Amino acid sequence: MIKKESSAEKYDNFINVRFLLVSEMRPRLLLMLLGSNNNLNTLRKELGKPSASVLHGLNELESLNLIKKNFKNYSLSSKGVLYALALKKLFRDLYIFKTHVDFWKSHSIESIPVEYFKSSYLLKDSVFVESDEEDLSKSLNKTLKLLSSCEDMKIILPIFLEDHLEIILENLERANSLILITTDEVLKSLKESNYYEKLHKFSKNNQLTIRKVEYELKIFLTVCDNAMALNLFFIDGLFDNSCVIFNEKAEGVDWANQLFKFYLKRSNKIL
Repeated sequence: MIKKESSAEKYDNFINVRFLLVSEMRPRLLLMLLGSNNNLNTLRKELGKPSASVLHGLNELESLNLIKKNFKNYSLSSKGVLYALALKKLFRDLYIFKTHVDFWKSHSIESIPVEYFKSSYLLKDSVFVESDEEDLSKSLNKTLKLLSSCEDMKIILPIFLEDHLEIILENLERANSLILITTDEVLKSLKESNYYEKLHKFSKNNQLTIRKVEYELKIFLTVCDNAMALNLFFIDGLFDNSCVIFNEKAEGVDWANQLFKFYLKRSNKIL
């Protein structure tokens, strides 16, 4: 029978995790010892720290029963392995946020469900394409290039964007397909535009499906077979067309497909 963790044990674990995270060295030591034993000299060289500092960190981890010493070598205890694996997963999940801190601080993430942040490590190979003074359209051109090369498009469209619609229609002329998820407000703009008649024609040809959600979208997502592009809104509510998160790796595309499916299940077919 598996023993349930008591409240006291949960509290102790919380204290220990907090103790590990307030230090740079302690988690690094745990991760370095995950899967291999090391002596003090090797650890010192890897960390680039004085022996006294490394030894102090090792003693602290040993006092928590996370590591053990066998002659001159240090290794993880069973408890230490569990902690190290948990830290590895945490750091992996937070990687994309650690490497682009300023971007995430200034943008709204309310349209990305919490469970997708748990697998955000799949976006680790993403490229942040940002417009600058020399090329004000750099991020827009990157997205348009992706759209122009898409065979089967899946798009979450939060605002009416003529540049994107023109490229989408050109693609549909080449017998490609599109599933478009959008809002009432965007649908109204589409119906009042010169694009709607063409969109209706593509729908009759089974090339286009338009679906609608009943709430405001704060995410512009484009997914193709071999790439994805993601734009977000600033915290103040304005759409940011100056920076796109672009990913051409299978893991990144899979993450985007799963996010698209989340909205697909919560949308209704309109056309």
